[in-house]
Amino acid sequence: MRPKSKLSDPGIILVGVLLFVAGIVLVWWPTDIYFMGISLAGWLMFASYFIWFLIAVIYVLWIEKIDKEEE
Repeated sequence: MRPKSKLSDPGIILVGVLLFVAGIVLVWWPTDIYFMGISLAGWLMFASYFIWFLIAVIYVLWIEKIDKEEE
């Protein structure tokens, strides 16, 4: 069996996605754009909670698939 690349590990890939989403929120943070009385950065942070949950579900399913393939 060949050793697997660390860069193809689901955890590393999904951490990159998390950093990307967090970076987008931080880019919007200093702007004074408001929607329904709440800063756009606040809305992005709120929406990102759903993204975090989706990423967690993807990670679990991805790891289960890898474990089944190794058996």
